[in-house]
Amino acid sequence: MSPQDFLQKNLITELGLEDLPEGKKEELILKIGALIQQNILLRILSELGEKDKDEFDKVLAEENNEKTLAFLQSKISNFDELVKEEIAKFKEEAMKRMQAVVSLSA
Repeated sequence: MSPQDFLQKNLITELGLEDLPEGKKEELILKIGALIQQNILLRILSELGEKDKDEFDKVLAEENNEKTLAFLQSKISNFDELVKEEIAKFKEEAMKRMQAVVSLSA
């Protein structure tokens, strides 16, 4: 399955969690979002040079999402692709882990 395929899939459905109460789904989605953001941040930091990392810290301190996004897009030429790749990697890993759990319980 290509990274694009993983981007298109609803992770909650793929993991068989659609029957969770709405509150639990929302909580899970928030946690997943935080993990993906962390992975993206780590990847961004590996792509930036020291000078750009310092500048990035200053931009983050301003707490302006639009400015932060503009900075990242200007410094990382494939930023949008990087984000898609990290989302796809997370989904793929989550699905593999869930399949392993299901296999162990069968």
